[in-house]
Amino acid sequence: MNFIVWLFAIIALSFSALVGLRLAFKKGTANVLIGESLLTAVIGTLLVVISQKYNIAFANNIALAIFICGVVGAFAFCKVIGENNGSKAKHPN
Repeated sequence: MNFIVWLFAIIALSFSALVGLRLAFKKGTANVLIGESLLTAVIGTLLVVISQKYNIAFANNIALAIFICGVVGAFAFCKVIGENNGSKAKHPN
């Protein structure tokens, strides 16, 4: 992999990670989910890029686990938030 391409990928992923962190710490459920998903994609992609550069074989497996855990975590977060919103809508009279 060309050094300039590798350096550009690392810098672009770093800026994306900062955007994901900023979104993850804002108020609002949608912002948190978008930030978490962006961070999951960035960290997984960063691991794959680094593993290709330095020939680290196990980093691809770790990246796959991070991708899967990110999706499962987002679904679990939606489930918990959805249950809380449903219980608030039912007010006893």
